[in-house]
Amino acid sequence: MGEPAPKKSCPTSLSVVLGTSSKWRQALFAKHFPEHGLDFMAADIDEKAIRMDRPEEMTVAIACAKADALLPRLEGRQVLLICMDQVVCCDGVVREKPESEDEAKVFLDSYRQGKAAVCINGLVVHNTQTGKRVTAVDIASAFFKPFPDSVVESLIKKGEIFTCAGGFAVDSEEMSPYLDRTEGTVDSIEGLPVIALRKLLERAVAPAITHVLFDMDGLLLDTESKYTVAQQEVLDKWSKTFTWEVKAKIMGKKPLEACQIIIDHFGLAAEITAEEFMAERTKRLDVLFPNAGLMPGVERLVKHLHKHGLPMAVATSSDRRSFELKTSKHKELFGLMRHIVTGDEVSKSKPDPEIFLAAAARFEGGSPPAQQVLVFEDAPTGVQAGCSAGMQVCMVPDAKLEKALRGQAHCELESLEDFRPEQW
Repeated sequence: MGEPAPKKSCPTSLSVVLGTSSKWRQALFAKHFPEHGLDFMAADIDEKAIRMDRPEEMTVAIACAKADALLPRLEGRQVLLICMDQVVCCDGVVREKPESEDEAKVFLDSYRQGKAAVCINGLVVHNTQTGKRVTAVDIASAFFKPFPDSVVESLIKKGEIFTCAGGFAVDSEEMSPYLDRTEGTVDSIEGLPVIALRKLLERAVAPAITHVLFDMDGLLLDTESKYTVAQQEVLDKWSKTFTWEVKAKIMGKKPLEACQIIIDHFGLAAEITAEEFMAERTKRLDVLFPNAGLMPGVERLVKHLHKHGLPMAVATSSDRRSFELKTSKHKELFGLMRHIVTGDEVSKSKPDPEIFLAAAARFEGGSPPAQQVLVFEDAPTGVQAGCSAGMQVCMVPDAKLEKALRGQAHCELESLEDFRPEQW
């Protein structure tokens, strides 16, 4: 099938401008992106005039407004302009910078009670050379142990928390000793998500997408819940529980390999073979698969891409028989694909890139340049396979998938409904 394309860093000679007045972001950017220099520029906009119900949408809208305000000042310069915004949510309420000592105390009191400070970052990178604009959202949470009044008093006296969304600084000498745990990265909590920003810089200079490859299970079709039901029914014989820990291990694997992983995890090698487990599972799945529904946003996206002439294909770990069962109610939609590659047509499972390379090779005219292929995936192994193939990857993970198994895709969405074709 040929060797996978080598991974590439941000291949650009464009200089970078960070649109911020925040000394925190400037210091973090200088630390994590020294190769891009220290070109900072502040946008003068009324952030409070931009309000939306969803903080994820609001932070991106504010970041875009900052970029729009700065672009006239960059006329004639070919740069990558970075703008971002952060809000903090606690108990479902959006918190920006505290406006008074009393408000700061209320914020800090909730954190020392153990309530999560959920940091929502909206990012935008605008390529002034091409006009291409890409956006992303990154979320991380901080949890603190109880801290004394002296910490609150010191933070308010110093005043730096009044410049921070949510009224706290995770790396301050007062609060850092009381940090209990984080979900997501500390740099995201601090207001500059390093991994997300690196991926966004890559997307801003990447060539336009000309071909699309889709995984199927859990991405196009709601079949993962049916696998869970079938596998649990088989495991009930030994009073074992099919957990998310096990599910994450088998996502993207071929059927027989997945069954062996389940057996090994639960120590059932003396009780049942992988072939026997798969046979039991298949009997149950044959009943469940024909009722598989489409995941949110699938029909709209597939028809949109088809309307605009983008060649699409499916690369699924499912075998051909299972594919036919799962898609039996959706023949018209899957008929918009140029071709289908199933797991029984390749020798290696994801995370090996073989299935994506095979699917790309079947497009009319042969394999397009890898960077011009966009892979949609929901599984970590699939993301790894797409990246190893040198392709751009958009991940749509299950909400239950732990954060440690995310972060490698060029973009991450809650749903295909959130995909913005114009950014690719």
